Amino acid sequence: MNWTMKNYGALIGGIIVFLIVWLGFASAVLVVAGAIIGYFIGRFLDGELDLSDLQDRARGSRRREY
Repeated sequence: MNWTMKNYGALIGGIIVFLIVWLGFASAVLVVAGAIIGYFIGRFLDGELDLSDLQDRARGSRRREY
């Protein structure tokens, strides 16, 4: 079976609901926030995250591609 984004989304959603039931809402939010932060740290360490692009987006400016 080839996993699609729908399959991953359903799996992640199920895990989040399980965490809410098992840990409580506040703890589940903390776990999910930690996972998201860890994901972006991993992308940065792998060289897949361009911080200058994120800064430009936050400022609302766009670079011109030549």
